[in-house]
Amino acid sequence: FNGPPFLPAFLTGPNGAFINYFRRDVSSRSYSAFGQVDIPITDELSVTAGARYTDDSRTGIFPFYPGGLGNPSSPLFNTGIRRITAAPQRTDILRAKADKLTWLVGVNYKPDSDTLVYAKVSTGFKAGGFDTIGQYAPETNTAYEAGIKRSFGPSTINFSGFYYDYKDLQAAVLLDNTIGGQVFNAGGATIWGLELDASIKVFDSGRFTASINYLSSKYDDFLASYAVFCASETHPTLGCLTGLGDLDSDITSNPVVQPNLAGNRTPLAPKWVVAAGYEHVFDLGSAGTLTPSVFTRFKSAYFMDVFNFRDSRQSGFFQTDATLEWRDETGKFGIQLFARNLEDNQPLTYAAFTAAGNDDIYNWQFSAPRTYGVRMLLDF
Repeated sequence: FNGPPFLPAFLTGPNGAFINYFRRDVSSRSYSAFGQVDIPITDELSVTAGARYTDDSRTGIFPFYPGGLGNPSSPLFNTGIRRITAAPQRTDILRAKADKLTWLVGVNYKPDSDTLVYAKVSTGFKAGGFDTIGQYAPETNTAYEAGIKRSFGPSTINFSGFYYDYKDLQAAVLLDNTIGGQVFNAGGATIWGLELDASIKVFDSGRFTASINYLSSKYDDFLASYAVFCASETHPTLGCLTGLGDLDSDITSNPVVQPNLAGNRTPLAPKWVVAAGYEHVFDLGSAGTLTPSVFTRFKSAYFMDVFNFRDSRQSGFFQTDATLEWRDETGKFGIQLFARNLEDNQPLTYAAFTAAGNDDIYNWQFSAPRTYGVRMLLDF
Protein backbone atom coordinates (compact mmCIF):
# COMPACT_ATOMS: atom_id res chain seq x y z
CA PHE A 1 0.00 0.00 0.00
CA ASN A 2 1.15 3.55 -0.66
CA GLY A 3 0.57 4.95 2.81
CA PRO A 4 -1.83 7.61 4.03
CA PRO A 5 -2.92 10.05 1.32
CA PHE A 6 -1.43 13.02 3.16
CA LEU A 7 2.11 11.60 2.77
CA PRO A 8 3.87 12.40 -0.51
CA ALA A 9 5.02 9.51 -2.68
CA PHE A 10 8.74 10.16 -2.09
CA LEU A 11 8.21 9.42 1.63
CA THR A 12 6.29 6.20 1.09
CA GLY A 13 7.82 4.68 -2.02
CA PRO A 14 6.25 2.15 -4.38
CA ASN A 15 6.10 -0.59 -1.76
CA GLY A 16 4.44 1.51 0.93
CA ALA A 17 5.39 3.27 4.13
CA PHE A 18 7.08 1.14 6.77
CA ILE A 19 6.21 3.38 9.72
CA ASN A 20 2.77 4.91 10.17
CA TYR A 21 1.37 7.14 12.90
CA PHE A 22 -2.35 6.64 13.35
CA ARG A 23 -4.70 9.31 14.67
CA ARG A 24 -6.82 7.84 17.46
CA ASP A 25 -9.83 9.59 18.92
CA VAL A 26 -10.54 7.95 22.29
CA SER A 27 -13.01 8.98 24.98
CA SER A 28 -13.05 7.36 28.44
CA ARG A 29 -15.58 7.42 31.27
CA SER A 30 -15.10 5.98 34.75
CA TYR A 31 -17.36 5.94 37.80
CA SER A 32 -16.44 4.52 41.18
CA ALA A 33 -17.69 4.39 44.77
CA PHE A 34 -15.55 3.23 47.66
CA GLY A 35 -15.40 3.10 51.42
CA GLN A 36 -13.15 1.83 54.22
CA VAL A 37 -13.62 1.26 57.94
CA ASP A 38 -11.23 0.50 60.83
CA ILE A 39 -12.70 -1.68 63.56
CA PRO A 40 -10.90 -1.84 66.95
CA ILE A 41 -10.96 -5.32 68.51
CA THR A 42 -8.71 -4.61 71.49
CA ASP A 43 -6.37 -1.77 72.46
CA GLU A 44 -3.62 -3.44 70.41
CA LEU A 45 -5.59 -5.15 67.64
CA SER A 46 -7.74 -3.67 64.86
CA VAL A 47 -9.27 -4.86 61.60
CA THR A 48 -9.54 -2.87 58.37
CA ALA A 49 -12.12 -3.60 55.68
CA GLY A 50 -12.93 -1.78 52.47
CA ALA A 51 -14.61 -2.14 49.10
CA ARG A 52 -14.65 -0.30 45.79
CA TYR A 53 -16.97 -0.57 42.79
CA THR A 54 -15.64 0.65 39.43
CA ASP A 55 -17.47 1.05 36.12
CA ASP A 56 -15.35 1.91 33.06
CA SER A 57 -16.22 2.43 29.43
CA ARG A 58 -14.19 3.59 26.41
CA THR A 59 -15.00 4.46 22.83
CA GLY A 60 -12.42 5.01 20.10
CA ILE A 61 -12.34 5.94 16.43
CA PHE A 62 -9.35 4.41 14.65
CA PRO A 63 -8.44 5.32 11.04
CA PHE A 64 -6.59 2.53 9.19
CA TYR A 65 -4.65 2.39 5.95
CA PRO A 66 -4.40 -1.37 5.32
CA GLY A 67 -2.73 -3.11 2.42
CA GLY A 68 -0.29 -5.88 1.54
CA LEU A 69 3.05 -5.78 3.35
CA GLY A 70 5.95 -6.23 0.98
CA ASN A 71 3.51 -7.06 -1.81
CA PRO A 72 1.37 -4.10 -2.97
CA SER A 73 -0.94 -6.37 -4.99
CA SER A 74 -1.72 -8.62 -2.04
CA PRO A 75 -5.42 -8.55 -1.01
CA LEU A 76 -4.62 -9.38 2.60
CA PHE A 77 -2.99 -7.66 5.51
CA ASN A 78 -1.98 -10.21 8.17
CA THR A 79 -0.98 -9.20 11.69
CA GLY A 80 -0.85 -12.73 13.11
CA ILE A 81 -4.03 -11.88 15.02
CA ARG A 82 -6.56 -11.26 12.27
CA ARG A 83 -6.72 -10.63 8.52
CA ILE A 84 -8.28 -7.50 7.05
CA THR A 85 -9.43 -7.04 3.47
CA ALA A 86 -7.29 -4.37 1.85
CA ALA A 87 -8.84 -0.95 1.25
CA PRO A 88 -7.50 2.57 0.68
CA GLN A 89 -8.81 3.69 4.07
CA ARG A 90 -11.40 2.69 6.65
CA THR A 91 -12.46 3.78 10.12
CA ASP A 92 -13.27 1.41 12.99
CA ILE A 93 -15.34 2.40 16.01
CA LEU A 94 -14.15 0.29 18.95
CA ARG A 95 -15.82 0.01 22.36
CA ALA A 96 -14.81 -1.54 25.68
CA LYS A 97 -16.82 -1.73 28.89
CA ALA A 98 -16.12 -3.44 32.22
CA ASP A 99 -17.07 -3.17 35.88
CA LYS A 100 -15.67 -4.79 38.99
CA LEU A 101 -16.12 -4.92 42.78
CA THR A 102 -12.75 -5.04 44.56
CA TRP A 103 -12.10 -5.34 48.28
CA LEU A 104 -9.51 -5.13 51.07
CA VAL A 105 -9.22 -6.91 54.43
CA GLY A 106 -6.37 -6.23 56.86
CA VAL A 107 -5.23 -6.79 60.44
CA ASN A 108 -3.07 -4.35 62.44
CA TYR A 109 -1.37 -5.26 65.72
CA LYS A 110 0.41 -2.63 67.87
CA PRO A 111 1.93 -4.21 71.00
CA ASP A 112 3.48 -0.81 71.85
CA SER A 113 3.66 2.70 70.45
CA ASP A 114 6.85 1.94 68.50
CA THR A 115 5.78 -1.29 66.78
CA LEU A 116 3.25 -2.13 64.08
CA VAL A 117 2.71 -5.65 62.74
CA TYR A 118 0.28 -5.86 59.83
CA ALA A 119 -1.13 -8.19 57.19
CA LYS A 120 -3.65 -7.56 54.43
CA VAL A 121 -5.27 -9.08 51.37
CA SER A 122 -6.68 -6.91 48.60
CA THR A 123 -7.89 -7.20 45.03
CA GLY A 124 -7.20 -4.82 42.16
CA PHE A 125 -8.73 -4.10 38.78
CA LYS A 126 -7.48 -2.35 35.65
CA ALA A 127 -10.01 -1.80 32.87
CA GLY A 128 -9.53 -3.32 29.45
CA GLY A 129 -9.54 -1.41 26.20
CA PHE A 130 -8.60 -1.65 22.54
CA ASP A 131 -5.77 -0.95 20.16
CA THR A 132 -5.20 -1.20 16.41
CA ILE A 133 -5.98 -4.93 16.34
CA GLY A 134 -9.03 -5.07 18.63
CA GLN A 135 -9.98 -5.40 22.28
CA TYR A 136 -8.02 -6.66 25.27
CA ALA A 137 -9.47 -7.84 28.57
CA PRO A 138 -9.39 -6.20 32.02
CA GLU A 139 -6.49 -7.02 34.32
CA THR A 140 -7.07 -8.28 37.87
CA ASN A 141 -4.75 -8.84 40.81
CA THR A 142 -5.00 -10.46 44.23
CA ALA A 143 -2.33 -8.99 46.51
CA TYR A 144 -1.07 -10.39 49.81
CA GLU A 145 1.21 -8.32 52.04
CA ALA A 146 2.58 -8.60 55.56
CA GLY A 147 5.26 -6.76 57.47
CA ILE A 148 6.54 -5.02 60.56
CA LYS A 149 7.43 -1.38 61.19
CA ARG A 150 9.63 -0.57 64.20
CA SER A 151 10.77 2.78 65.56
CA PHE A 152 13.83 3.29 67.76
CA GLY A 153 13.48 6.91 68.74
CA PRO A 154 14.39 8.95 65.63
CA SER A 155 15.39 5.81 63.71
CA THR A 156 13.12 3.31 61.94
CA ILE A 157 13.44 -0.17 60.42
CA ASN A 158 10.74 -1.71 58.19
CA PHE A 159 10.45 -5.21 56.77
CA SER A 160 7.70 -6.53 54.50
CA GLY A 161 6.89 -9.27 52.01
CA PHE A 162 4.30 -9.36 49.24
CA TYR A 163 2.77 -11.82 46.78
CA TYR A 164 0.79 -10.65 43.72
CA ASP A 165 -1.32 -13.05 41.66
CA TYR A 166 -2.18 -11.42 38.30
CA LYS A 167 -4.81 -12.65 35.85
CA ASP A 168 -4.97 -11.32 32.28
CA LEU A 169 -1.96 -9.09 32.93
CA GLN A 170 -1.85 -6.43 30.20
CA ALA A 171 1.44 -6.31 28.31
CA ALA A 172 2.14 -3.70 25.62
CA VAL A 173 4.29 -4.88 22.71
CA LEU A 174 5.45 -3.16 19.52
CA LEU A 175 5.69 -6.00 16.99
CA ASP A 176 5.17 -4.18 13.74
CA ASN A 177 5.75 -0.50 12.99
CA THR A 178 3.11 -0.60 10.27
CA ILE A 179 0.48 -1.52 12.86
CA GLY A 180 1.59 0.29 16.01
CA GLY A 181 1.61 -0.82 19.65
CA GLN A 182 -0.47 -3.87 20.60
CA VAL A 183 -1.68 -4.99 24.03
CA PHE A 184 -1.86 -8.67 24.90
CA ASN A 185 -3.31 -10.35 28.00
CA ALA A 186 -0.98 -12.77 29.72
CA GLY A 187 -2.84 -15.78 31.06
CA GLY A 188 -1.24 -15.15 34.44
CA ALA A 189 1.80 -13.74 36.24
CA THR A 190 3.18 -14.20 39.73
CA ILE A 191 5.17 -11.44 41.40
CA TRP A 192 6.55 -11.68 44.91
CA GLY A 193 9.27 -9.97 46.87
CA LEU A 194 10.86 -8.92 50.14
CA GLU A 195 11.73 -5.37 51.20
CA LEU A 196 13.96 -4.16 54.04
CA ASP A 197 14.64 -0.47 54.62
CA ALA A 198 16.11 1.58 57.44
CA SER A 199 16.54 5.23 58.36
CA ILE A 200 19.08 5.74 61.12
CA LYS A 201 20.00 9.00 62.81
CA VAL A 202 23.76 9.54 63.09
CA PHE A 203 24.95 11.87 65.85
CA ASP A 204 22.73 14.96 66.04
CA SER A 205 22.69 16.11 62.42
CA GLY A 206 23.32 13.12 60.20
CA ARG A 207 21.02 10.47 58.70
CA PHE A 208 21.91 7.19 57.03
CA THR A 209 19.33 5.41 54.84
CA ALA A 210 19.52 1.97 53.25
CA SER A 211 17.22 -0.49 51.52
CA ILE A 212 17.39 -3.99 50.05
CA ASN A 213 14.71 -5.32 47.72
CA TYR A 214 14.36 -8.78 46.21
CA LEU A 215 11.84 -9.36 43.41
CA SER A 216 10.67 -12.46 41.56
CA SER A 217 8.43 -11.53 38.62
CA LYS A 218 7.50 -14.13 35.98
CA TYR A 219 4.74 -14.96 33.53
CA ASP A 220 2.84 -18.16 34.37
CA ASP A 221 1.12 -18.40 31.00
CA PHE A 222 1.44 -15.99 28.07
CA LEU A 223 0.59 -16.94 24.49
CA ALA A 224 1.99 -14.13 22.37
CA SER A 225 3.28 -13.27 18.92
CA TYR A 226 6.87 -12.84 17.83
CA ALA A 227 7.90 -10.13 15.40
CA VAL A 228 9.07 -12.13 12.39
CA PHE A 229 11.11 -10.76 9.49
CA CYS A 230 9.58 -11.85 6.13
CA ALA A 231 8.01 -14.99 7.53
CA SER A 232 6.42 -15.89 4.17
CA GLU A 233 8.52 -14.06 1.63
CA THR A 234 7.85 -16.48 -1.21
CA HIS A 235 4.11 -17.04 -0.66
CA PRO A 236 2.31 -15.90 -3.85
CA THR A 237 -0.77 -14.51 -2.08
CA LEU A 238 0.28 -13.43 1.39
CA GLY A 239 3.65 -11.96 0.46
CA CYS A 240 5.97 -10.88 3.27
CA LEU A 241 4.17 -10.93 6.63
CA THR A 242 5.25 -9.75 10.04
CA GLY A 243 4.17 -10.18 13.65
CA LEU A 244 3.12 -13.83 13.25
CA GLY A 245 2.36 -15.97 16.27
CA ASP A 246 3.15 -19.34 14.65
CA LEU A 247 5.98 -21.73 15.48
CA ASP A 248 5.57 -24.30 12.70
CA SER A 249 6.99 -24.02 9.18
CA ASP A 250 3.71 -23.27 7.38
CA ILE A 251 2.10 -20.04 8.53
CA THR A 252 -0.79 -20.42 6.07
CA SER A 253 -2.27 -23.56 7.65
CA ASN A 254 -4.01 -24.28 10.94
CA PRO A 255 -3.51 -24.78 13.75
CA VAL A 256 -1.55 -21.64 14.62
CA VAL A 257 1.03 -22.67 17.23
CA GLN A 258 1.72 -19.59 19.32
CA PRO A 259 4.87 -19.31 21.45
CA ASN A 260 4.24 -19.48 25.18
CA LEU A 261 6.32 -17.02 27.19
CA ALA A 262 5.67 -18.82 30.48
CA GLY A 263 8.71 -18.50 32.73
CA ASN A 264 9.90 -15.24 31.14
CA ARG A 265 10.55 -12.34 33.48
CA THR A 266 8.32 -9.30 33.21
CA PRO A 267 9.97 -6.15 31.82
CA LEU A 268 11.88 -3.72 34.05
CA ALA A 269 11.99 -6.14 36.99
CA PRO A 270 15.52 -6.54 38.44
CA LYS A 271 15.86 -9.28 41.05
CA TRP A 272 17.90 -7.06 43.36
CA VAL A 273 17.81 -3.34 44.09
CA VAL A 274 20.17 -2.14 46.83
CA ALA A 275 20.42 1.52 47.84
CA ALA A 276 22.22 3.56 50.50
CA GLY A 277 22.63 7.23 51.27
CA TYR A 278 23.92 9.68 53.83
CA GLU A 279 23.36 13.36 54.50
CA HIS A 280 24.72 15.65 57.20
CA VAL A 281 23.54 19.13 58.16
CA PHE A 282 26.26 21.53 59.34
CA ASP A 283 24.97 24.52 61.31
CA LEU A 284 26.83 27.70 60.29
CA GLY A 285 25.02 29.97 62.74
CA SER A 286 23.97 33.25 61.18
CA ALA A 287 25.48 32.08 57.85
CA GLY A 288 22.81 29.36 57.53
CA THR A 289 23.36 25.65 57.01
CA LEU A 290 25.46 23.50 54.69
CA THR A 291 24.21 20.00 53.77
CA PRO A 292 26.31 17.55 51.73
CA SER A 293 24.61 14.30 50.71
CA VAL A 294 25.39 11.24 48.64
CA PHE A 295 23.04 8.49 47.43
CA THR A 296 23.92 5.35 45.49
CA ARG A 297 21.86 2.47 44.13
CA PHE A 298 22.55 -0.88 42.46
CA LYS A 299 20.15 -2.67 40.12
CA SER A 300 20.79 -6.22 38.96
CA ALA A 301 20.16 -7.31 35.37
CA TYR A 302 16.67 -7.05 33.85
CA PHE A 303 14.91 -7.21 30.49
CA MET A 304 13.13 -4.43 28.61
CA ASP A 305 10.60 -6.62 26.76
CA VAL A 306 8.28 -9.57 27.39
CA PHE A 307 10.30 -11.83 25.06
CA ASN A 308 13.49 -11.55 27.16
CA PHE A 309 15.58 -11.12 24.02
CA ARG A 310 19.30 -10.91 24.71
CA ASP A 311 19.49 -7.53 22.97
CA SER A 312 16.91 -6.14 25.41
CA ARG A 313 18.83 -7.25 28.51
CA GLN A 314 20.27 -4.53 30.71
CA SER A 315 23.25 -5.69 32.80
CA GLY A 316 23.53 -4.77 36.45
CA PHE A 317 24.82 -1.27 37.18
CA PHE A 318 25.48 1.36 39.86
CA GLN A 319 24.37 4.98 39.80
CA THR A 320 25.45 7.56 42.38
CA ASP A 321 24.16 11.09 42.97
CA ALA A 322 25.68 13.81 45.16
CA THR A 323 24.56 17.28 46.27
CA LEU A 324 25.94 20.18 48.29
CA GLU A 325 23.24 22.55 49.47
CA TRP A 326 23.52 25.87 51.31
CA ARG A 327 20.51 27.54 52.97
CA ASP A 328 20.33 30.96 54.57
CA GLU A 329 19.41 31.44 58.23
CA THR A 330 15.67 31.54 57.44
CA GLY A 331 15.83 28.37 55.38
CA LYS A 332 13.85 29.98 52.57
CA PHE A 333 16.69 30.75 50.16
CA GLY A 334 19.46 28.47 49.04
CA ILE A 335 21.90 27.32 46.37
CA GLN A 336 22.49 23.69 45.45
CA LEU A 337 25.34 22.09 43.54
CA PHE A 338 24.38 18.67 42.17
CA ALA A 339 25.87 15.81 40.20
CA ARG A 340 23.83 12.88 38.86
CA ASN A 341 25.08 9.49 37.68
CA LEU A 342 28.71 9.96 38.72
CA GLU A 343 29.66 6.62 37.15
CA ASP A 344 28.33 7.88 33.77
CA ASN A 345 26.41 4.63 33.28
CA GLN A 346 23.64 4.91 30.68
CA PRO A 347 21.27 1.97 31.16
CA LEU A 348 18.55 1.10 28.69
CA THR A 349 15.19 2.82 29.07
CA TYR A 350 13.66 1.14 26.00
CA ALA A 351 14.60 -1.79 23.75
CA ALA A 352 12.46 -3.68 21.26
CA PHE A 353 12.69 -5.57 18.00
CA THR A 354 10.08 -4.59 15.43
CA ALA A 355 9.31 -5.69 11.91
CA ALA A 356 8.29 -3.22 9.22
CA GLY A 357 7.66 -4.63 5.78
CA ASN A 358 10.99 -5.88 4.43
CA ASP A 359 12.94 -4.30 7.29
CA ASP A 360 13.81 -5.72 10.70
CA ILE A 361 14.61 -3.04 13.26
CA TYR A 362 15.96 -3.00 16.80
CA ASN A 363 15.36 0.21 18.71
CA TRP A 364 17.25 1.27 21.84
CA GLN A 365 16.96 4.30 24.10
CA PHE A 366 19.31 5.12 26.96
CA SER A 367 19.09 7.17 30.13
CA ALA A 368 20.93 10.46 30.61
CA PRO A 369 24.73 10.45 30.99
CA ARG A 370 26.56 12.10 33.90
CA THR A 371 24.97 15.51 34.54
CA TYR A 372 25.84 18.31 36.94
CA GLY A 373 24.70 21.84 37.58
CA VAL A 374 23.62 24.58 39.98
CA ARG A 375 20.11 25.32 41.28
CA MET A 376 18.76 28.36 43.10
CA LEU A 377 16.20 27.43 45.77
CA LEU A 378 13.44 29.69 47.00
CA ASP A 379 10.61 28.64 49.35
CA PHE A 380 7.61 30.94 49.70
